[in-house]
Amino acid sequence: MRRPNSIVRVTFTLFLAVLLQSCASGLHLLSTPADPADIGGTYTLLLYGCHYPNDVKDVALLVDEGSKYPLEIYDIDTSYKVKKGVPAKQALSEAESFIRCSTHRVIGTQIRRIPDGSGGTIGFEVRPLYFPLDFGFPDIMLITYTLKDGTVRSYIRLDPNVESAIESSGSNESSSRN
Repeated sequence: MRRPNSIVRVTFTLFLAVLLQSCASGLHLLSTPADPADIGGTYTLLLYGCHYPNDVKDVALLVDEGSKYPLEIYDIDTSYKVKKGVPAKQALSEAESFIRCSTHRVIGTQIRRIPDGSGGTIGFEVRPLYFPLDFGFPDIMLITYTLKDGTVRSYIRLDPNVESAIESSGSNESSSRN
């Protein structure tokens, strides 16, 4: 009996996500895989998540201090920490450490370049890859970027299937932050 309810919820969530994306004006920026060797310079480090031991919605964003566009996370200010003026090597090390804060097993990390829409780089995202048996697949987050009015806005959310699985397991921690 719970299955149809879950299907309706997932369908509604996907519909709402598509609707919000289509209504939001601005240039959508698609992140691409990156090599850690490409990360150099000084960064503002945005550490999102890690509010409780079972938290899985954790990501680190390294925003190049020389970027022509500022980056903001679309969430309340208390959902992330900001560190300015961090050298690349230290920023990457702190990011890798930060995203492993969950009690869920992290089997690796994924580093992606955040483009600025004109061939430049705004920064990089570092996200955890979880043990596939925990959630069905390792990459459980949907992160999008939109450039509007000279600012890049990052939208960070869990895959709807993962969110439904967490909710149905009796843990409502993820829904209290969305």
